[in-house]
Amino acid sequence: MVERIARRLGTAAGDVVLDVGCGVGGPARRLADLVGCRVIGLDVVGDVLRSAAKRPGPRVWYVAGSADALPIGSGTVDQAWSLGVVAHIADLPAMASELSRVLRPGGAVAVTEVFWEGRGRPRFVDTAPKPWEPKTVSAVMSVFETAGFGEIGALPWPGAGLPGAYDPSDAHLRRDLRDGRLVPSLVVARRP
Repeated sequence: MVERIARRLGTAAGDVVLDVGCGVGGPARRLADLVGCRVIGLDVVGDVLRSAAKRPGPRVWYVAGSADALPIGSGTVDQAWSLGVVAHIADLPAMASELSRVLRPGGAVAVTEVFWEGRGRPRFVDTAPKPWEPKTVSAVMSVFETAGFGEIGALPWPGAGLPGAYDPSDAHLRRDLRDGRLVPSLVVARRP
């Protein structure tokens, strides 16, 4: 997953990447090791960040903060990644605005999520980690467009014929994916 996103966005050794909702930091550490870039892992959950900090990487550091009020300086980040997090964000327009603020011109955003396609109420609503609210691909793309992003696109995730098919342990999520109520996708956008 990390390799494919890095290739898609052209992540380079000199880049600073913000991992919004980094969790315990696995993708952040993998990206720093793979590309040699610097990664800022951001999460709102203190216990998760403490766990991430116990497994440091040489070019990875962690910051406590919220996606809708990033504690990051303006124009200091080359890319922002949000892997499986946007359905947990209450104020998506504020997140998009904050990402636009912290990204340098030409900076890119990558968002992966299981998006709702508007057919039937997702069963996963009842068992998902809270807060969780299903988001549609078009709504996320629209929010990024309103925040001033361009070159916005959506791709199947992980991609047809590619290894790494998502096989979640949650039975409700598994059924929603099978039935097409939730569809894994990658949304990418660039700041002009």
